[in-house]
This record gives sequence, C-alpha cells and structure tokens, in this order.
Amino acid sequence: MAKEMERARDFARDLAGAYGDALVSVVLYGSAARGEYREGVSDLNLLVLLRDTAAATLRRGSALARAWATAKNPPPLVMSEEEFRDSADVFPMELADIRDAHLVLHGADPFDGVEIRPADLRLQLERELKSAHIRLRTRYLTDAGDAARFEPVLLKSFSTFLVMFRTLLRLHGEAPERDPEAVVRATAAHVGFDPAPLLEIARARAGGAKLEIGPDTRVVTGYLDTVAEVARYVDRFEAAA
Repeated sequence: MAKEMERARDFARDLAGAYGDALVSVVLYGSAARGEYREGVSDLNLLVLLRDTAAATLRRGSALARAWATAKNPPPLVMSEEEFRDSADVFPMELADIRDAHLVLHGADPFDGVEIRPADLRLQLERELKSAHIRLRTRYLTDAGDAARFEPVLLKSFSTFLVMFRTLLRLHGEAPERDPEAVVRATAAHVGFDPAPLLEIARARAGGAKLEIGPDTRVVTGYLDTVAEVARYVDRFEAAA
C-alpha cells in the first residue's frame, strides 16, 4: 500500500507543477483511501478539481493524465470547483461515498460546505441499483456457467454494490464502517437478506480464493437475489426531503 500511496502523491505533485494556481484540489478516494487496496483488484481513484475545465486548461495536464492511465490507473475524475459543488443533487451517492473516505493530496478539502440531501441520495440509489441489477442479470444470462468469465464479474461488481450498500446505511442515519464484511452484515440486517453469498465474495476478493461458479451455485444465485431484494427495499424507502 505504501508504494501505491507514493504513486498517488507523486501524481498530485506533478499536477500541481503543471497547473499551478489553476489546481484547487487532488483527492484520493475509494478502496485506497479506506485502507482496503488490493493489488490487481483495486484502483487508485483520484478526484481532480480545477478552477475551470476549458480545453486550454485541460491540455496542461494531458501528458500527465495519459501517462497515469498508461500505467494501468483509471483516468482521474476531473471537474471544475463550481461544477463539483453544483453536483451534490445529481451525483449524491458518489459524492457521499467520496466524502466519507477520502484523503486530500493537494489543496483544500472540497467537501467543506457541500450538502447532500437524503431525498436526492435515495432517488439515485434506486436508479443505480436497478440499472446494476439489469446489467448483472444480463451477464448471468450469457456467462453464469463459465467460471472464467463470470467470476471476474462478481469480484468487480462487488465494489459497486458496496458503494450502494453504504449509501443505504447513510439513509438510515448510520456512518458506514469501512470493512466490507461489516457493510454487508449491516445492510442485511436492515433489508433481511442472507449475507452468506456476499461474504463469500468479499473474502475471495480480499484473499484471492477461487469462487465456486455455476448457474445454480449459492454464491451466484444468492448474489442476484440479494441485489433484487435491496432494489425493492430502496424502492419502498421513504427518505427525508
């Protein structure tokens, strides 16, 4: 983890050199910020806020961003400071998740003064859950019997559903724990699903153990059933305005 943090800090310093006063903040978020980074599975996710995102401004960091992506890192999420602050109503889920687990590598903390409304959070959560469920169901239709193709789907999509589960816990007024298994158990306690299949995926993702994949194996069918149950639960959930 130390070398990954150094890579992120080096990139932030390089961006500061390229942008100067035009760079507002560089923020590390995701699994690395939560202390859950797993080489080969996790990403180094960076939020970069600029004074503006005009083409001429963006070009100043183009070579750095290209080199960062070529090194198998996801391209940084780049926004203007104003755009970021105006996005709490349309991207509340992502912003809430970043807010609760982030490290400022350069500049000011962008979340100072940003308000995320529960009603906006619930609406986006429902939309994202149902969309993700449709995508997962489609992959099950085509790939569930092929472990080589479907196991990566489970492992990769799990982090997406963890974001959604943490969002559900926030709607209940809870500060989500960072440990994935604790997040799964807390969500299961509210919704009422069996956490065992998801805990199996969490342990495989953390330790690299192979999953037993087949059309009727518990880890596969249980995962699908859980996502459907959580989507129904959120659909009925009444959040504060």
